[in-house]
Amino acid sequence: MAQRRTLDTTEVDEPPARQLSLTEQVYHRLKEEILRVRHGPGALLLEPELATRYGISKTPVREALRLLLQDGWVVVMPRKGYLVRPVRLEDIREVFEVRRMVEPVIAAQAAQLRDADDIARLTSLCSEQSRGAASIEPALGAARAFHTELAAMTGNGRALAILTDQLDEVRRLHHLMPKVEGHITSTAELDAHQEILAAVEARDHQAAAQLMTDHLSEVAEAMVDAFAGIRR
Repeated sequence: MAQRRTLDTTEVDEPPARQLSLTEQVYHRLKEEILRVRHGPGALLLEPELATRYGISKTPVREALRLLLQDGWVVVMPRKGYLVRPVRLEDIREVFEVRRMVEPVIAAQAAQLRDADDIARLTSLCSEQSRGAASIEPALGAARAFHTELAAMTGNGRALAILTDQLDEVRRLHHLMPKVEGHITSTAELDAHQEILAAVEARDHQAAAQLMTDHLSEVAEAMVDAFAGIRR
């Protein structure tokens, strides 16, 4: 019997621990390439080309592209293929509107529910983010994990899922806009996370919520300014 092919998923961000199907492997690999802007906004994705590149049949590629379509990462080009979803200024605004709806509440709840282990994890993530100036990926990963850790602390899986989707969008924006890459290790970013951490540790839920609101507003402004720069 022929040995089943597998894709190299070593660069996939946080792959699930279980064995993935071939379709899932293609999905995660393609999504990672979209998030890292190896397939930029507006790029055309063709089943035959992707199948040849990955050394597999077109069926798992087709199924993976349909999953990406379902999740909103690609759009259909009739009789041509799939297009990586372009990024609009309105997308940035919507992402941060959603984050401002859910994350202040998450921060407030995390402050009320936190324990010593939670504080230790958040502290470690802040340190990891501050050390990530040499490479954007470790810093982005630590910043993302800081926000998802707060959501996980609430025990609300739906809130965590919503936030994770929005953070994927933000990760792509960081790779898309070189001007904003340095923001992830900027004083404003690092201080904001430290201040949120201090409020959560002090169980000050009102301060945690307000600091999160202020932080998201500052990041949104930086993103909008950077996007306006690349559109000129």
